[in-house]
Amino acid sequence: MAREALLALVNPVEGRDDEFREWYWETHVPEVLELPGFVAAHRLRLAEEPGGAAPFRYATVYEIEGSAVEARNRMFGAGLGMSDAMDLTAMIVAPYGPAHA
Repeated sequence: MAREALLALVNPVEGRDDEFREWYWETHVPEVLELPGFVAAHRLRLAEEPGGAAPFRYATVYEIEGSAVEARNRMFGAGLGMSDAMDLTAMIVAPYGPAHA
């Protein structure tokens, strides 16, 4: 089966970075990985902010077996727990499929 990717770009609420990271990496990502189609997660943190141009400090690249669009819909429909340490005013969860020449 083909693999696709789901890219999640997120931020913590200002001043709650430690609380956010603990919840996101220790609770949220493992819960997502239990959903059908989610194979792996690569967690990333912005190394530096060149002139403040990068609006998101954290990225997670989920490897998806099958459709990333369907996986995103499963994730949003799964009723996963949320943390008020995550800034919900701006977030991107974008599905990516194979690039064709």
